[in-house]
Amino acid sequence: MAKTFAISPEKGADTIVYLASSPEVARVSGAYFYKCRPATPSKEAQDDAAARRLWLESARLGGLESPSS
Repeated sequence: MAKTFAISPEKGADTIVYLASSPEVARVSGAYFYKCRPATPSKEAQDDAAARRLWLESARLGGLESPSS
């Protein structure tokens, strides 16, 4: 079932390669891209409190120091 929705590693890397090498986006910072185009992240992806909880839990699981508040 997963293969139905899976893409090749090459296709998966397209946007990353584009962002790393294209002069068209050389001065763009902090934007979200999907399939080489700017896009609006989901509401959940913009939740700062959830991002902080994720960071803290990831740091805890990785044995890293958590960032200062």
